[in-house]
Amino acid sequence: MSIYLRTSVRLGPLRVRVSPAGIGATARIPGLRVGAGPRGGFVRVETAGTRYRATTAGGRQPVLVGLGQRTEVPIVMTDMTGVRAEALSDADPGTLVGQLNTASHAHRLWPWALFGSLLLAAATPWLLIPGALLTVWFFWRDQVRRAVVVFYEVDGPTLARFQALLDEFGLVCQALGAWQVLARGALRVTHQRKVHGGAGHLVRRHSLRRDVRGPVHLRTNVAVPSLHSAARSVFFLPDRILVRDGTTYADLPYDAVTASWSEQWFIEDGAIPGDAQRVGTTWKFANMNGGPDRRFKNNRRLPILRYADVRLTGAGGFTVLWSFSTCAAAEALADAVSRLRW
Repeated sequence: MSIYLRTSVRLGPLRVRVSPAGIGATARIPGLRVGAGPRGGFVRVETAGTRYRATTAGGRQPVLVGLGQRTEVPIVMTDMTGVRAEALSDADPGTLVGQLNTASHAHRLWPWALFGSLLLAAATPWLLIPGALLTVWFFWRDQVRRAVVVFYEVDGPTLARFQALLDEFGLVCQALGAWQVLARGALRVTHQRKVHGGAGHLVRRHSLRRDVRGPVHLRTNVAVPSLHSAARSVFFLPDRILVRDGTTYADLPYDAVTASWSEQWFIEDGAIPGDAQRVGTTWKFANMNGGPDRRFKNNRRLPILRYADVRLTGAGGFTVLWSFSTCAAAEALADAVSRLRW
């Protein structure tokens, strides 16, 4: 897929364009020009490093910048998500992360405008049309307030490495099974192993969605490989990795992150991905010799599948663990992220 590098992006009712004079915005209504550009910035990725120049709304000057079954014996689960984004985030409003956090924490105003308009219209019906127009105006305004526009200029080796990440991300998107691993616990007691198909570990995980849309609060001219789960979203920009936990963003440079992958054999009790390689079977309730435990009536065979994990670790206690149904997807992602370290 292409890296894009467009000169304009859509931001709610506005078309935001970059030019040598800076960032400007034009409304969709022909002939209507917006006087102040939306909050945004430029990122220049060079061999000597990354330079970020931010602009803010209001015309101010730029600033430099196994499977969850319970057993009678408790299983100690180890958290695999590391520190949250709040511990890594930058509070400086002049940085990209600071602007993203400002945008993500901005409250929506249009629902209040709609509620007030309906109340007034109930008493005075002719106020319904003005109220509807006011609600639309607040809706558009919320889209501008709750977004950050960033234009990237990328060339040289960084462009080639980021394009390679986009190409390899196609394999990640093609994997029919993908999850974020939230916690993992060792099964140390014989009874625990027997009621979990003879597995050595129990995992808790969320399904993983993959796309190249980037954060909901970011409008940019490049494709952004993105991995989303209910617990965390991770976005790969040309110059950094963005992490979002809830409404808080944080970032890490690629040279502060280590990516690795490893093969895992997984006893699957859920839907079986069509591209996963089956390496064996076991019983849901298994004896230590591998045979079925006949004390359980609804004992069924479970497939043992060949999965692969990708682990990202970074400064400040950051860690994230993903699992994929194919080794090709895991290897491609880990290798492409590792190349961006240089």
